[in-house]
Amino acid sequence: MIDYEILHLKNEYRVNGDYIKVLHPDFREIGASGRMTTMSDYHGLKLPPSDLEVLDYKVTELSEGCRLSTYTLVDKMDGRKTNRSSIWVTYDNDWKMIFHQGTVVN
Repeated sequence: MIDYEILHLKNEYRVNGDYIKVLHPDFREIGASGRMTTMSDYHGLKLPPSDLEVLDYKVTELSEGCRLSTYTLVDKMDGRKTNRSSIWVTYDNDWKMIFHQGTVVN
């Protein structure tokens, strides 16, 4: 599962917009600000490059075809740490992220 998580974090995918390929059509995200975003908010959006490190990655099977990933993400450019959770489901014979939340660690 970490390979799928890394796909949406890699600079090459963030900058060219390909990170969207791992998102489920019903994707929802609660950002650090508390704002809810959906798949449509990301169409055509290219994210800025970053230098990210994933720590303490864990996967829990919630049911067949459904996984919860939790980890800490460190942005090496600004030192910000966030605790993250993603729910992945099988869709069209592949894993897709259907939910994501990040909370800033103080």
